Amino acid sequence: MKKVLLLAPMSSVHERFNIANINALKASKCEIHIAANFETGDIETLEHNRIYKEKLQNEGIVTHQIPFERGSLIKNIQAIRCCRRLFKKENFDMIHCHTETGGLITSLAMSKRLKAKFFYTPHGMSFYKGSSLKSRMVYRPIEKWICGKMDANLAINQEEFAVLGKWNSTTAKFIHGIGLNLQSIINARVDKAEKRSEFGIPEDAFLILSIGELNSNKNHQTIIQAISEIDNPNIYYLICGEGPLKNKLEDVCCSLHMSDKVIFAGYRRDIPEILKIADVFTFPSYHEGLPVSMMEAMAAGLPVVCSDIRGNIDLIEDCKGGLLCSADDVNGFKEAVLKLHNDSDLRRRCGQINSLAIDEFTIEKVQKELEAVYLIALEE
Repeated sequence: MKKVLLLAPMSSVHERFNIANINALKASKCEIHIAANFETGDIETLEHNRIYKEKLQNEGIVTHQIPFERGSLIKNIQAIRCCRRLFKKENFDMIHCHTETGGLITSLAMSKRLKAKFFYTPHGMSFYKGSSLKSRMVYRPIEKWICGKMDANLAINQEEFAVLGKWNSTTAKFIHGIGLNLQSIINARVDKAEKRSEFGIPEDAFLILSIGELNSNKNHQTIIQAISEIDNPNIYYLICGEGPLKNKLEDVCCSLHMSDKVIFAGYRRDIPEILKIADVFTFPSYHEGLPVSMMEAMAAGLPVVCSDIRGNIDLIEDCKGGLLCSADDVNGFKEAVLKLHNDSDLRRRCGQINSLAIDEFTIEKVQKELEAVYLIALEE
């Protein structure tokens, strides 16, 4: 039996993004190991991590606690040492690392004496078309170095696949994202009026929805400003997510007299139900890998208004599944929202297109793609 390690800094990456990977390895009859930092976060997060870790162990998956830290290579020196010892002790046949931090630490911990095949999925590189000079000068060389040490580099959007192909066409592989559990969205049932009342939203209101961390990259402020310029008191904006910019965004809402129209719902575990009460999904990010929340919105049959960036344009074609705007174009988002608000037929057509297009990104199809990629490595 082949022994395989999936490595990511946070356990949430495995829980949210690596389900198809785990399923593919189970189908391949591998001994599965998972490495992450299960012991970080607030009390609620720690309890959730503990439950998830127990779930993995009950499935026969071996877990390894690694003290990964965010945002600093110096803080991750201990994690590098732990990974080096783990790699040597377990003598894995394959190690698949995830996220840029996971890729960097794995690259620093690996040894030429190891027999393992190394795979890497960045989930959205820090440099991209339109990114800053710093991103191109600092992050691009680091990513190229990481990818150069891997036996396979898995891209989840076409822009990154093209970059990986230029660096080394033999190691570049394309996978249709992380795999969406389509049925969990389609089968969700909800009482629209009751669910809306939970957030103080009238049943007949036009509801715009965004899902994502409250940080500068997700760019929620652009949608808030766009809605503030629309003279319609019956338009509401629901944001699901937590993050460091919550207070700032609340101040923006207050200054624009939008506090009663913008609802900060926090982190939610009922996203399939919430999707069913929205009219339009907006996603104005500056950069993405392949956004799961947008795929979920597509599966729910929602029209989308999003920024014309890597990842987003892999999912939405302008004037088909929705409308594309430049990330900072407040007026563009305003006009796009108005266009969908005023045209119910357009909303319906966009939603239907999205419901069909998302079929390429289901967990079943992604699992098959991963099985094929893993098979080649594990048979060598």
